[in-house]
Amino acid sequence: MSTLKELIKTHFEEDLPISGGKGNLIDNPIIIHKEIFNDYIGVEYFILKCLGEIRGISWKKIEQSLLFNNGRNIDKIKIETTFKTKTEVITQIENYYFDITECY
Repeated sequence: MSTLKELIKTHFEEDLPISGGKGNLIDNPIIIHKEIFNDYIGVEYFILKCLGEIRGISWKKIEQSLLFNNGRNIDKIKIETTFKTKTEVITQIENYYFDITECY
């Protein structure tokens, strides 16, 4: 099973400064590591864009908030996803969690 970092590198030829989980739970966030030039918000949105393309969905941000969990700074992004089939449009609300402790 590939990591998110490997998946993005394979599909989009980008080597992002990330590790950690899938970002689907606050206790399994995508960790964004600090670099010399660090646009962690840009990294977050690039990851969401990549995941949308891989999954064949469109998405839009609904809300973004800073949370604190176990001494870590967690950026929570709530999105609405849209998937179109031949007969219907399926929308869902999803949350993604990014550990931005190093960047914040």
